[in-house]
Amino acid sequence: MDQIIDGAVSDYLNQLEESKEEFIKDIQELQDQGLSTEQILGVLGALSIADYWLGDVLMRNAIENYLKATSTMLDDMVLFGKITETQLLALRKLQESTILNYTQSLGDEVRLGISESIASGFKGNRLRQQVSGRVGLNAGRIEGIIGMALATYRRSINTVMFESLPDDTQFWYNGPLDDKTRPICRVMISAQPLTRDEIETQFPGALTDGGGFNCRHEWVPLQTPNSNADRDKASEQVYENQKKFTNAKTLQEYYRERST
Repeated sequence: MDQIIDGAVSDYLNQLEESKEEFIKDIQELQDQGLSTEQILGVLGALSIADYWLGDVLMRNAIENYLKATSTMLDDMVLFGKITETQLLALRKLQESTILNYTQSLGDEVRLGISESIASGFKGNRLRQQVSGRVGLNAGRIEGIIGMALATYRRSINTVMFESLPDDTQFWYNGPLDDKTRPICRVMISAQPLTRDEIETQFPGALTDGGGFNCRHEWVPLQTPNSNADRDKASEQVYENQKKFTNAKTLQEYYRERST
């Protein structure tokens, strides 16, 4: 799963950079043609992001590549339970709607950044720096959102399949153990096989959220082929640093504590 996510994130960010640059070049052409600041701001205000951002500067390509990644994700999965074509289509439609709305919001973010820069009299590299420096266009932030969406899609499919399995089915927490693996994921990797009820009791919300934002892990039935988590190594890490891992929390537990 992590390789698919990494590839999808990279493709999306590359297309975003290309589209952002095309947007800026188009505005620079208006400046070169002698349009006033007021006229350029008028053009930006009247712009249809749905048409321009997705079509003219090709962010539609980013959406299509993302949806291809969801198909690759599905092909890569072990379908261990029942799920219908209708359910799969509904989950995919939800993904399509989510990525479309998010991509359009990035277009609005770029437009706002350009508008503010133009109003401040910025041009060329200064304009680019101002636009790229916006919080909503931070590459790490976008990576987290795209990665989280894809991982959630996969875990959502798993959640549907869970319903067709006996209540006493046991699960492993599966996925990579590396420098990116957060403490709560190390704890769950090291855990003994658990039923769904036991998972929800010990790790609330983890069946759908995994370890949190941009998590690359998932719960799979004990007998699932290619279970590649390094459980012994994770157990050693948790045992050797119990103080650190005792306080590890799932996303649901984190927000629950913040709300009290």
